[in-house]
This record gives sequence, C-alpha cells and structure tokens, in this order.
Amino acid sequence: MILVDTSAWIDFFRGAGGLCDRVDALLETDEAALCGPVVTELRRGLRSAAERRRVLPLLAACHQLDQPAALWVEAGELGYFLARRGVTVKTLDLLIAAYALSHGVAILAADDDFRNMGRAGVPLALAGPGR
Repeated sequence: MILVDTSAWIDFFRGAGGLCDRVDALLETDEAALCGPVVTELRRGLRSAAERRRVLPLLAACHQLDQPAALWVEAGELGYFLARRGVTVKTLDLLIAAYALSHGVAILAADDDFRNMGRAGVPLALAGPGR
C-alpha cells in the first residue's frame, strides 16, 4: 500500500505529469491509500458537481489510513526536528508524513517537502514513478 499525496493526485487528474501512470497503477492493483489531510485537500479543490461525481468514487475506493492516536504531537515533533535542521515544510505535509510513518507506508508525491524531510533525516519511504 502507498499513501498517494495530493500532488500525485493532481498529476493523475490532469492526465499528465511524472506520477499519473503510477497513481493509475496503484488504483488498478488496489494499493492506493489516503489519509485525512489528503482527503481534505482534494475535496476542497473540487470545482464543480461534475468533478465531484468523477473524483469522489475514486477516492472512496482507496484505502483510508486510520488517524494515528498521537498524530498532532508526532507532526509537531517532526516540525520541531526539521526546524532544528533549517528545513521548513507545510503543516499538512507534516501531518501526511506522520500518517505514513505511523502506518509504515511509502508516500507517492511530486511535492519537494517530502524529499526535503528525507534529506534532513526523517525516515520517510518515498515511492517513485515506476512500478
């Protein structure tokens, strides 16, 4: 199972970009996972009823990762750890990373925040564009 970040979903919905085919493959093999912050970002970005009818069934078919009990504390600690190393990332990406670490899953993302976390020493597994 791989946690698909909003940035990868954007590639998929645009039908272009480096991660479009990988998201498609994860959906086909029932390996795509979501977490609360990604669901929030995706749902808030939907612009029409037609888009909702197309996107929401895809999201409903994905695995939904349970919220870790200490999510808020873990995300805050990640932010503190990264700040001590001169790295600042978006709060929602801290939450997504905490989900991935808690569930032991890789993240598929086009967002540099996750690569920057890894370079700073956060043991995130990042999924690449290939199978």
